[in-house]
Amino acid sequence: MDKGTEIYRELMDSLVEKSRSCVCANWVKNITLNANTDEAKRLKSVVESLTPKQREVLADNTLRAYMDGIYDTLCELEWYIDCKEMEITVEGEKLPTTKFEGLGNDFIGRRDGWEWPEK
Repeated sequence: MDKGTEIYRELMDSLVEKSRSCVCANWVKNITLNANTDEAKRLKSVVESLTPKQREVLADNTLRAYMDGIYDTLCELEWYIDCKEMEITVEGEKLPTTKFEGLGNDFIGRRDGWEWPEK
């Protein structure tokens, strides 16, 4: 496997791993927000008023929004690659962003357990 493909796979797998947890979802679930601002204090008071099950639902939704943000960013980058001839280069290696299913689809596929093809 060429170095660009290896780096691309590592990048996607790293983003998938990051998408499985986020600070905001964790503090919603565990009420561990350090409320230093008025906005944080208001949010903490709302979260504290929820039952554990409600906090879990809100935490899951927060995590989903975080994952959606990663996906949306990848789709935006893919648009620039397709329409503006942008390239992503790491360590001097051009990443093969169109070799598989595309940035967004590769992210979602890997998150859902899709195995990398041997291309």
